[in-house]
Amino acid sequence: MINLKNNIGGFKTYKNTTNQVTKDVKESTQEQNQEQKYEKLFKNKPTDGFVKNNQTQSVTYKKPTKATANELMAMEENRVANFTKMLQNMVVKQGQKSNLTLFGKELFVTPEQSAKAASEIAPGGQYSVEAVSTRILDMAKALAGGDESKIDMLREAVQKGFKAAGVDFGGKLPSICDDTYDAVMKGFDEWKASFNKNEVE
Repeated sequence: MINLKNNIGGFKTYKNTTNQVTKDVKESTQEQNQEQKYEKLFKNKPTDGFVKNNQTQSVTYKKPTKATANELMAMEENRVANFTKMLQNMVVKQGQKSNLTLFGKELFVTPEQSAKAASEIAPGGQYSVEAVSTRILDMAKALAGGDESKIDMLREAVQKGFKAAGVDFGGKLPSICDDTYDAVMKGFDEWKASFNKNEVE
């Protein structure tokens, strides 16, 4: 009589063995595939040491291209426009400081704020006529870079800046800004005269 129990157990053992073999074959195949993959990757890779390369590269020095006349002109116009905008903001700030010293219906400032603003626009203050006009002329001279031909262009830029600042105040600048404008224009006259003086000498 056949012992079914043992045969069933034997069948299970055989099945388990078959599964294990199949698993081993799969793992072995995966490992071989992995090795082949790495072989392909590194097959043409040079080993440590000198390897001759037949490729040649040009070592010609390329000089950087110079800016065109139009690009230089655009850069100069941009610098002058920035100067005009900066000047406008400075003059507006000066005018606002001046207005803080006045107690009008639309101004809500404390006595302390008014006193501080008054000291800032007084002689020696950072928004005084002398301080603001000197800063404007210093910036203009830096932009000119010693080029006399740029004086009139920069004077015009200053005039535009003051005009734009006046628009911010409804068309009429505070008197301190007008005094600053006069000081700047006088500074431009003296600056231009200094070039004429040097030419005569």
